[in-house]
Amino acid sequence: MNQKATNQPWTYRFFSTTWGWCLVLIWVFAGNLQAQPTRKSPANPRVSALDSLHPTCSDGSPGFILLTYSAYQSAFGPKYQQPLWVAYRLNSAQVGGGAERSNGFWKDPRLGGKDASDADYKGSGMDRGHLVPAADMAWSTRTMRESFSYANVCPQRPGFNRGIWKRLENQVRTWASDLPATDTLGLLIWAGPILEPEPEPWGRLLVPRLFYKIVYHPGQSRVVACLMQNESSQSELSATMVTVDRLEQLTGLDFLGGLPDEEEERLESSLCRTCWVWLNPVQR
Repeated sequence: MNQKATNQPWTYRFFSTTWGWCLVLIWVFAGNLQAQPTRKSPANPRVSALDSLHPTCSDGSPGFILLTYSAYQSAFGPKYQQPLWVAYRLNSAQVGGGAERSNGFWKDPRLGGKDASDADYKGSGMDRGHLVPAADMAWSTRTMRESFSYANVCPQRPGFNRGIWKRLENQVRTWASDLPATDTLGLLIWAGPILEPEPEPWGRLLVPRLFYKIVYHPGQSRVVACLMQNESSQSELSATMVTVDRLEQLTGLDFLGGLPDEEEERLESSLCRTCWVWLNPVQR
């Protein structure tokens, strides 16, 4: 045995071997891994911003199937084959997208056939009315296609869908486009049918008599709610305003429940037409 080698310190003998260096590298690498911070998957801001404010049923029973898409959520009511409400948000960056309109309505397999179909609408004389407007989802091909799910569709009379309801959609987009780019949360929007009293049977469809839309702007703590008959109308949009309290009475839903009590009560009882800039009245 080489006496010189045996007189070397044990650390020298350890690091002079290939196995020694391998063990050192493994130890260093493992230490670095352990030191890395744990990253949580970021929540979808389009959804998480709305979660705490989702409408809840006054009797405590959901009565719907909640479906989450890329940019909106639908509370689908199997009893009526249509959504009870939809929720989404819209900021200035999302207005004016160039995605081509899909026009291909589709059944969501998650509903197991409980949603309506092309056959239900064929020959009915009713429009397949979007609750989340396709034009609000034009900022991507995916969101545009998802807006054509039957979980986002209610039977609407043509004069209503293509008239005052469309004008309201244009008005909301104008409000969103006027927001500063720094207001990334934008407007929080809910829309749906009034299903009590019972909707009108129309072939295979159940046609709501009324529709509503609520637009809440957290940035300025203001809200507007509109209630409309499912029929053609030349009324000014501002004339359709009601309080959120009134919509809660009609729907049995509790809106804005995630807000502090004082703010919720103030907003739900508010009927402030001057808090919003309305488009020019329709020409009669």
